[in-house]
Amino acid sequence: MAKRAIICVGDTTTHGGKVLEGAPTFTLNGRNVAGVGHQVLCPRCKGIFPILPDLLGRRYPHTIGERDTAVDGMRTACGAELIASQGTGTIDDVGAGERGDGGSPGGSAAAAAAAVAPSPTLCLECLKAAAKKAATMVARG
Repeated sequence: MAKRAIICVGDTTTHGGKVLEGAPTFTLNGRNVAGVGHQVLCPRCKGIFPILPDLLGRRYPHTIGERDTAVDGMRTACGAELIASQGTGTIDDVGAGERGDGGSPGGSAAAAAAAVAPSPTLCLECLKAAAKKAATMVARG
């Protein structure tokens, strides 16, 4: 699996939007790190929408302040995809991550919690394909 860059306040979206919120106690390169539920402004959809949980199937959760850490490729409630503006702070989809030099000592974005068992009914490839297309239903095959 690939490493995915951590999303911070000020990062953009595919709809031309901007991440507005982040964890107040954790920064990366001087910017607050965003997580699930933090707000994103979307000019295309004319509103403010939360970051949704990761649908690409990370094997281990990575949290900051009890929120799943937002990473490149996650989506907002309006369907916009998050785009990271930095590459020094990453999270590996299989649980190992690394913090860039700009990370604050207040926490580690790479801290892996308990393992989440893979779904016995859906393969990772099907979940990734559905997430990439923002599908509301997963077709097998």
